[in-house]
Amino acid sequence: MSFAYPARHLIKAAIVERVALGETVTAICEAAEMPCAGSVQVWRRADPAFARDLAQARVRGDWRRRFAFDEAKAEAFLARVRAGERINDLLDQPGMPSQRTYIHWRRTQGAFAEELWRLKGARYAERARRLGGRFRAFDQAVADRIYVRVVRGEGLRRMLETDPSLPCRVVVYRWRKERPDWDKALRLAFRWGRRARGGLRTPELTEAILAQIVQGASLRSLSREPGMPAAGTLYGWVKRHADFAAEVAQACDWREDWYLDQMQVILDEAGPTSGEVLRRRLAPLRTRHARLQNRPGRRWRAPS
Repeated sequence: MSFAYPARHLIKAAIVERVALGETVTAICEAAEMPCAGSVQVWRRADPAFARDLAQARVRGDWRRRFAFDEAKAEAFLARVRAGERINDLLDQPGMPSQRTYIHWRRTQGAFAEELWRLKGARYAERARRLGGRFRAFDQAVADRIYVRVVRGEGLRRMLETDPSLPCRVVVYRWRKERPDWDKALRLAFRWGRRARGGLRTPELTEAILAQIVQGASLRSLSREPGMPAAGTLYGWVKRHADFAAEVAQACDWREDWYLDQMQVILDEAGPTSGEVLRRRLAPLRTRHARLQNRPGRRWRAPS
């Protein structure tokens, strides 16, 4: 009741201060000298200024409860990591930081992050020794080689699949997750690499592309061949270079003649056979021929 708290403004200020430090109103009201939670609720409804201050304090207190660095909790967490427990298994356990809190501490607490990297490095070295070289810890020299080759226009996936001296894709993905600075540089390298691939159209490459198209290939199937540009690059050339688009269109015309020739060969070699057998032999070529009618750069009009 109102007469029971003559210094109500001081109590309100104390509640706001303690809530901002991370305590909850329920926990504060459990003390004998504090009002009950119901009284605080009545005060909040009757005093707009107190309600505003309390709402702002709750935001700050919620942040402190979730993200403020707790040395005791951090040391307990590191002790369990030193003992061999996995970090992902520890997160969100009672007395341990949540995943978001752990990420915030790792980004903002230098000593905590340094100790984590030291523990991870020791664990990786032990794992590499135990697995006999099948596990690869981060190697700056190898990472630099990958970066340079991506900048020059090579595709990352194809590079990792064809060069046995480089780690596999899973290892590279782990490196990118462990080293955000290298991941950021690699993202820029992807952008520069796409630009480089867009300007490497040589007469020899154009001739090879057109020859494959005439023999039944599409730009998308060509992009899956070793030594060929990506599909986006090929379609980009068609869009930006009129001469290349005209050559591709001519090759597509010859490709239709090639399919017709192949079907004619089947008909000539069929001899006396049933129509059903003949249809089954021609079906793959007809299906492929129909799909290739959607040529690169062709714009289809919606039916009116």
